[in-house]
Amino acid sequence: MLERTMLKKTLLAALSALTLLPASALTQDAPTRTLFTNVMVWDGTSDSRTSADVLVEGNMIVGVGSGLSSSGATVVDGGGRTLMPGLIDMHTHIMFPRGLPDHENVWDAAASGAMAHENMSVYVNAGFTTLRDMCGSPSLSRAIAGGALSGPRMYSSGACISSYAAHADWAPQTAVLGQVSNHTRAGNSLVANSPAEYREAARFNFRQGAQFLKIFVGGGVASAYDPLESITIRPEELRAAVEVAEDFGSFVCIHVYHAEHIQMALDQGVRCIEHGFLMDEATMDRMVAEDIVLSAQAFMSYTAFQDPAGIPGFGPEQIAKGLQVNAGADQMFEWAAEKGVHMFAGSDMFTFDLLPSAILNVTQLERWFTPVQALRASTSAAGRWLGLTGPKNPYKAGPIGVIEEGAYADLILVDGDPTQSTEVLVDPDNVDMVMIDGRVHKDEIN
Repeated sequence: MLERTMLKKTLLAALSALTLLPASALTQDAPTRTLFTNVMVWDGTSDSRTSADVLVEGNMIVGVGSGLSSSGATVVDGGGRTLMPGLIDMHTHIMFPRGLPDHENVWDAAASGAMAHENMSVYVNAGFTTLRDMCGSPSLSRAIAGGALSGPRMYSSGACISSYAAHADWAPQTAVLGQVSNHTRAGNSLVANSPAEYREAARFNFRQGAQFLKIFVGGGVASAYDPLESITIRPEELRAAVEVAEDFGSFVCIHVYHAEHIQMALDQGVRCIEHGFLMDEATMDRMVAEDIVLSAQAFMSYTAFQDPAGIPGFGPEQIAKGLQVNAGADQMFEWAAEKGVHMFAGSDMFTFDLLPSAILNVTQLERWFTPVQALRASTSAAGRWLGLTGPKNPYKAGPIGVIEEGAYADLILVDGDPTQSTEVLVDPDNVDMVMIDGRVHKDEIN
């Protein structure tokens, strides 16, 4: 009886409190409105900028043009600056800010996650509004999509998958058979050694919240046991992972360098090639003919690997492999520009020392491409492929990487004209405002 009386009093008190609230508190607040005026708009696809206003309501762009109503809107006078889509880094390792060895031997998942969140602030300050994490627990992606964490949008491959003695096998050489690495315990990598195990790992990743899969087909630069020439997966194993991705309406991206490895992967239904710096011309031609996308890391391959001895955690073997990749990068980019392969840009940055250079991955592309082509690789071209993650895509309401009615409001205001030279983006002080999902994360104007 006493419990029922107390419950009744509690409910009456709650109802009384509700009657004292203003009417606005009992209804959902109207979406916030922001009107950008006096800006030169580069929409992510066009060859040049145009003068236009852009109206944001809630987290979506609802108008692009002239004479847009400012009623109820916060007006941002851009002062003639460039308003463009936020940048997208399509190949980042947000969970390895101290490099692979330290996160295997020193830091656990909690410390890695805290460092990853610090990484996000560096990205946002530079104008990046979306990241594609290419080895790591999807938990950060889910937390951001669900509003539990603030930061750039994140698409996650989940744990990257390889066989033993391949690029995702980061256990020490003293490990016994079956011993997992710290990276595996943290959700960054999985080891599989049969078609059944690849299916299991792929399904587990999608269960955890991955939007697509990353599989290692050939050797890697930063790892210890796999020469670049080694093929580290059998065709039937790769096909098993591709089938799982197709079942989820998504796709597989592969880490790979050599032509014969790429050709085998395309035969198994792979649609996205990461790196590929040692491919031949015939393989590039096939990629163009079959509408395969190339994920290219210009700064890492062409600049950082000119002197890989300066990269934290690199020993003699990693240095030699970095130089090998560097030797093929220029030719691959020349073919990519000449033949018009579909391409987006990713930095492949994974240490605090290199992270501020992520923007150089965009500017470095001007060696082979026009400034606008370089920008598209980090905006609209990237956003198009993120949209192909199908039912697992956490952002289905509109496109990312463009300024158009119905697109997500991921915008940056830049002091200068990056369509003439992307060098203006190198200094983060030139990025005066960053809006992600309709919310301002950086504001140097007001």
